[in-house]
Amino acid sequence: MSDAQVSLALLAGAALVVAVFAGWRAHRRTRRSDPDAVGWVDWTMVQMAALIALAIAGYAVLKA
Repeated sequence: MSDAQVSLALLAGAALVVAVFAGWRAHRRTRRSDPDAVGWVDWTMVQMAALIALAIAGYAVLKA
């Protein structure tokens, strides 16, 4: 594996961790006891961005 592939693989791994974390936070947000206590982070958008980054980096690693 070249240095570029290793970097992309690390980016894909980090994106996966962020996507899982954001999914967990979004799940907790939907089940909160006080529905008016809205946070300032849109975890669904964070999860989607991380999944897109994961898909692009994963494709780049497999293609190279």
